[in-house]
Amino acid sequence: MNTVNDLRSDQERIAWNQAYARLQTFLDTFMLSDQPVTAQLALRFLDQARARHRENPSQEPTNLVMEQTQKHLIEWLAQNLDESDKSSSQIFSSGCIALFLSRMPQTAPAKFLASPLPDNLRQSMRETLLITGPDFHISSMTPRNIDYGPMLHLARQTWHRWNSREIFIALCFWIAIYFIFYWWLSSIL
Repeated sequence: MNTVNDLRSDQERIAWNQAYARLQTFLDTFMLSDQPVTAQLALRFLDQARARHRENPSQEPTNLVMEQTQKHLIEWLAQNLDESDKSSSQIFSSGCIALFLSRMPQTAPAKFLASPLPDNLRQSMRETLLITGPDFHISSMTPRNIDYGPMLHLARQTWHRWNSREIFIALCFWIAIYFIFYWWLSSIL
């Protein structure tokens, strides 16, 4: 009985170590310039996930940790970018772009996922979301004939007439090339 419990605890320890490694890799994508901050964030999310896992042990640790971390990140981005009216995938994608362009994780790593975010950092993240470029207008795409120029005339002349003599000569030529290479390769080997 004791070996079964030991095996179960070893498997659980391995699962939590894998969850920590995956979480660490996820947080490393934000390129925080301070590794202790990354480790503190990872441990904080891991502790929260362990508390939730005690309530519902049927969930896998890695999935639990990643779901919780992404949920927290999306809520933090929505709060700081004032984009709570968008879907979570839109918030996540535009928020990550804003983070990378503002370089906030590199310049102020201790403020990453911290609440409340100072106004200057919040403003720098919001400024990167401004999209420049022409306005999008819906237009119709009517099909038009493509002008191929002289190539069309040449292609039509070639493919609309078949000359059996020329086809026979080409076929004989390629058969001769095949046998020459076959003879040459067999004499080498």
